[in-house]
Amino acid sequence: MAKSKIAKQSKTVKHVRNSQNVVPLNLDIPYKNVHSTQVQQFDVSHLLYFGANKENEKISSRTIFIRSFCKKAHQYVSNGNSAQSVKACYENLRAYLTVCDALNVDPFSESGYLKYAGNDGELRHRIKVFAPSKRLWEYNHGDELGIKESSAAAVLSALRTALEWCGLPISDWARHHRGFAGERTPFKGYSDEEEKLLVTRLEALFFTLAPQLIAAKENNTPLPETLPLIISLGLHEETVHIPTSLEARVKCKSKNVTAVNAAAALNLTMGAAYHLMCFFTSLNDSNIRNIAHPIHVHTEERDKSLQIVKVSSYKPRSNSEVDALLVGEKFDVDKRDGVKFLKLLERLSKLYGNGEDGSVMLFTLNNHSEVNDSFSLTELNKKLVNKLHLLSPHRTGNLPWFKELFYAYRNQQVITSKKVMNHLGRTVVHKEVLEISKTKAGQGATNSAYCILSCYTDLPLKGVLLPLTYSEIDNDGNVIVSFNYRSGETGYFKVPACDLTLIKDIEQYAKERADKQPKKYERLLLTRTSQSVPCDWEGVSPISASLMHKWSVEPNYYYLSLQSSRWREMSSNQAYAEGGIQAVQSLLQNKRDTIERSYINGLPSRNKVILSQGIEVIENLFDNDLEQAKDAVAQRRGIPMLTYEEGEKKRKTNPNGIACDGRQVMIDGKNTQRETNYALGVDLPCAEFDMCHKCQSAKAVDDVDAIYKLISYIDVFKEGLDLFPDSKGGALEKIEAFECTLDGASDDVFDEAMKKFNTQGRHPRVSIDHAILSM
Repeated sequence: MAKSKIAKQSKTVKHVRNSQNVVPLNLDIPYKNVHSTQVQQFDVSHLLYFGANKENEKISSRTIFIRSFCKKAHQYVSNGNSAQSVKACYENLRAYLTVCDALNVDPFSESGYLKYAGNDGELRHRIKVFAPSKRLWEYNHGDELGIKESSAAAVLSALRTALEWCGLPISDWARHHRGFAGERTPFKGYSDEEEKLLVTRLEALFFTLAPQLIAAKENNTPLPETLPLIISLGLHEETVHIPTSLEARVKCKSKNVTAVNAAAALNLTMGAAYHLMCFFTSLNDSNIRNIAHPIHVHTEERDKSLQIVKVSSYKPRSNSEVDALLVGEKFDVDKRDGVKFLKLLERLSKLYGNGEDGSVMLFTLNNHSEVNDSFSLTELNKKLVNKLHLLSPHRTGNLPWFKELFYAYRNQQVITSKKVMNHLGRTVVHKEVLEISKTKAGQGATNSAYCILSCYTDLPLKGVLLPLTYSEIDNDGNVIVSFNYRSGETGYFKVPACDLTLIKDIEQYAKERADKQPKKYERLLLTRTSQSVPCDWEGVSPISASLMHKWSVEPNYYYLSLQSSRWREMSSNQAYAEGGIQAVQSLLQNKRDTIERSYINGLPSRNKVILSQGIEVIENLFDNDLEQAKDAVAQRRGIPMLTYEEGEKKRKTNPNGIACDGRQVMIDGKNTQRETNYALGVDLPCAEFDMCHKCQSAKAVDDVDAIYKLISYIDVFKEGLDLFPDSKGGALEKIEAFECTLDGASDDVFDEAMKKFNTQGRHPRVSIDHAILSM
């Protein structure tokens, strides 16, 4: 049928899809790993696939959940929260999806969740197989490692957040299983010996290299290929040459590839500066990394010699500001003052970084001499522990493993032991014995022999000549092994008689190698060999942290572990010993429950000694009185006094009942004692006992006698109010401050102190003269 004229004139309506209604499937999240300084966008579309692997089948039903997860993750970071927390949620979600797919259960259902987190779920299984006392090299092939219950609690917390972001009713599901209430193992702080070793060598590196790097930049002169650094090893010294080149080994030959040489002088100096900053400030890792330009040095008005730097930062999780004061004073450890350190670091940072306000103080330079996006502390630590020869006091525990490795290399074999992930996401041990070349076997035998000998001595092992000499077995069952250095110096170390065969086997191995070299060369116990020519290794030790990782020796079991948490725990122990929990809170700026959960109340080793001595005293009470029993224990142990009494002796208090070290530190006060000492050129202890309420050195002591003194001191001040009405304002301020201190005393101690005050009157050491002098 023919169309009408009207129909011919009309235009056909074309249906066009509105592009604004199409939502692109961008599945990404804000992502930041621990080394990075910037937040990146990370694609998580692989979570849509079976096993979180794009090579497998795509499961379209997961799209709505993963899209919701991404949306919530972006909102979380937009609200000012950390992108590292998003990373933790993602990683635990990915692991959860992998396990559920392996078990053939729906991960976005209640049954899938309980299969993983339920009372008989996957996490419970991993907790059961965990053995905390075993080291990695002690496991057999195929053994599961498991996880601690506290780790399971952290995993579940992040997973529940992730599933909640996916839009699932996770709170309802969680009611159907028990929680994970495992106690977290508190951080282990550095001992006094470890602190001295670390601070001495880190400062030696920083204060040796930093001035040379600054001078080269300011004078526009090229740096030499290496900078010398002298490491003191007891009576011996070793010169370590630190390379200055930023060139790094990269697999790709493209000139645009960026990489960081962690062993370069500048980067190594920045690594040392990080740990010194931890030592001086007690701030945590994220706060240290975020310290930025500029810094301001405040000089006290009354004491021009005292300089103070206040370092401030922000803790997003607790929504609180934290700060630390660096004071221009010498400390107990032989080291430079904190202000001098920070001023030198600021100069170095400005010269080699951009130096703009807000730019970070600590950074590394890449192979293009540019500030790198990440500050990889792990790689810096690997170089620091080797260059500075930071050996762990616990390294002797590895002797059975080093011995096994040595004999394996002698048989031209290598034992590999590493962690692998099975199809269920469980961590298992993969251990095998492989045949290797003679060259690699020789290198491995030398390295393992060095590790064995280094477990018996802290002396340098470079340049030790053959042969060794052995003494007779002494009364303790030990043998003294003596040796000569090529320099003519001598050394020795002790070994148990049961290990003498091992030492002689190492010597025999060295003799076999020496017999193959030309006679004109020295016969050395340990050496690198190139074409039958013996040569020394670079630095103090030939053992790298990477080799320890390859041998499955965990951090702190051969080299010391370098961690901000260990610096904070060390400071916590020292503060707790002097001022109790209040001092720790002031120093670490954590909530009380955080401190009690993560930081120990004093050194556990010291507490065990006190407990052991106490039990021994009780055993001796059957035949002696208390003092005789204590003397008997002290004499048997060969110590001047019991550890507890030694601590009590250190808690002597001033006439006002306050304990201090005699050094006046008043940031907002006049510091008249410091001013007097500066003018006279002497070091007199503070005697201004009425100013203790303003002094940072003053510490309240929860002890009956100390509180008794403080009550008496307050009482004489109140009596002095009537004698000196013109000074009433200042006296009332002091009375109020000292009464606030009284509030911190425990009820039992306060009641007992008040009982003594009411029955005996004022403390014999406190009189009205104290009030007269103060007012």
